[in-house]
Amino acid sequence: MTFSKKPCALALTAAIAIVFTASVANAQPRPPPGGAGRPGGGGATQSGPVQNRTVGPTSGGAGDDDDQGGPAPMRPEPQAQQPQDPLAIPKEIEGKIGTDDPGHLLQPVGDRERDFYGVYYAERRGDYRLRLAPPFYLDHTRGVGTQLKLPNGEMVSGEDQESLYGGLYYRRRSPKFDADVLFPIAWKLRDDKSNIYALGPIIHRDAPDAHDNWVAPLFFEGKRPDGGYFHSPALLTTSHWNEKGAFTLVGPYFRNRTGSEVDMGVAPFYFHGDNPSDDGARKTYTLVPPLFYYRRDREADDNHLTVIGPVLFEENPKKEIFDVLPFYFSSRGRPESGGVRETSRTLFPFFSYAQSDERTRLILPGYYRKTTPTADTMITPLFAHATSRSGSTELTTAGPLFPMYWKYTDKDLAYSSFGIFPFWWSGAGPAGDAYFTPLFAKSETYGVSRTYWAFPNIVVQKDAKGWETDLHPLVYLGRTTESSHTVIAPIFWDFDNKKSRTTVGVPAFVRYADHTDDSVVQVAGNTLYMEKRVAGGKDWQFHVLPVFSYGENPSGYFWKVLFGLAGYTQEGPTSTVHALWIPFQTSGPPEKKSASRADDAPHR
Repeated sequence: MTFSKKPCALALTAAIAIVFTASVANAQPRPPPGGAGRPGGGGATQSGPVQNRTVGPTSGGAGDDDDQGGPAPMRPEPQAQQPQDPLAIPKEIEGKIGTDDPGHLLQPVGDRERDFYGVYYAERRGDYRLRLAPPFYLDHTRGVGTQLKLPNGEMVSGEDQESLYGGLYYRRRSPKFDADVLFPIAWKLRDDKSNIYALGPIIHRDAPDAHDNWVAPLFFEGKRPDGGYFHSPALLTTSHWNEKGAFTLVGPYFRNRTGSEVDMGVAPFYFHGDNPSDDGARKTYTLVPPLFYYRRDREADDNHLTVIGPVLFEENPKKEIFDVLPFYFSSRGRPESGGVRETSRTLFPFFSYAQSDERTRLILPGYYRKTTPTADTMITPLFAHATSRSGSTELTTAGPLFPMYWKYTDKDLAYSSFGIFPFWWSGAGPAGDAYFTPLFAKSETYGVSRTYWAFPNIVVQKDAKGWETDLHPLVYLGRTTESSHTVIAPIFWDFDNKKSRTTVGVPAFVRYADHTDDSVVQVAGNTLYMEKRVAGGKDWQFHVLPVFSYGENPSGYFWKVLFGLAGYTQEGPTSTVHALWIPFQTSGPPEKKSASRADDAPHR
């Protein structure tokens, strides 16, 4: 059961809410003398204590002498416009945050009146009133003396009064909400036209076209305009229903309705479903697991299926099927109602027979025969013969207990093949020919490719793009229009294409050439050779690692021993001697310091 305003939580916190409200009311500042709402203050007056409509002149009007003459005021800084009522709650948000404020009361205005007699305190301001005699009595009222017009035109009191007696009894009276709570025993709440009565675990709620009755935790019952519910854990019963469907569970019995579709049963013994349809597509099923029974009916295609243990029977206007799983299978067509004239019988694994107006099929252990208007096929372990396309193709085989005989012809494609396996096979047609023997084979597609095979593992291929010769699994040689490869496993690999070439010789030779920039990197033993194309020529280096290095480029050359223990470099007019890995410039323009070093020098 759901309560929209949560009155229970309101009652539990009533005392705190009233004290907090009184504190806020006491903290409200009084209007300044002569200000708005005071006689003779020159400000706006109000039409009533609970209305906020200005009916008098306001300061700053056209007849105000203070605005005439004097220097022009400076342009103020832009400011956000303050709403007229910062505490007002928009209509679209009011229903989401759970407020109980009916929305007809405004901030109280006017002079504050106070009375204090010992433990009794009272104050009033406009339509607001607070009376306290803690801890015995607390009373908070808004809308004192106001009237509220209901949607039906009836005028009622607009007061909203909350009272707490002895810290246990809470009472509230307002146009839309009433409450009488003797915490925690008894509750009586009214929310507009909805009433709730609670006495311990007994709860009753009534509203227009709806009610709820609870005796927790024994049963829960309720009604709505479009349905209702009933739950009783003690009776193992739950039920709920509405215009779209219903569900009921009583022990092992269940019934579920979705629209017009119904499923019901007593688990795990009986299950039944019915899906009626106005367009002739009704479906029903019945399942009885202890009896191994299943029944299904489909109205759309008049299909009926029944299963009782291993026996299966299915029928529709075109065919009927009767099986005893997994050994016997049979079916029969119904030409009188639009089906095909056919029958089939299978007793596994002994025989299978099928017959119709256009085909027959017979299967026996070691024998298969099938005939159609355009084909005839017979297969046995020793002999097979097949024709298709009204005799355009024919296949005859014999074997495999002796050298297998093979003959195949296709008159439409002018193709034929003949073989006595494993000694000879050949085939020829307009597109090419081929033959195979235990030691040699050839296959050719005219004008496209040709392949030769020689025992045990030599393959030679040629086509319009190149050639390839392989000696599996050691030697692979080949070339196409854009690449070539040479492999002598496992010691030599060479792959060449229009972008690069890679050569590897095990164990101490690697060469990579990039054809796009004419660069070469080659390692042979402990020698390294590098070459690349640069402006004006080539830059190359040769190293006998780690002893000696020599290189040249368009602007000079160099040589080094042990990477600079001793050496000489010539770069244009500049000569450099290397001794103990330290370079000494011997000729040419003086070395220029870097910008960073020149900038740092004055600061050192």
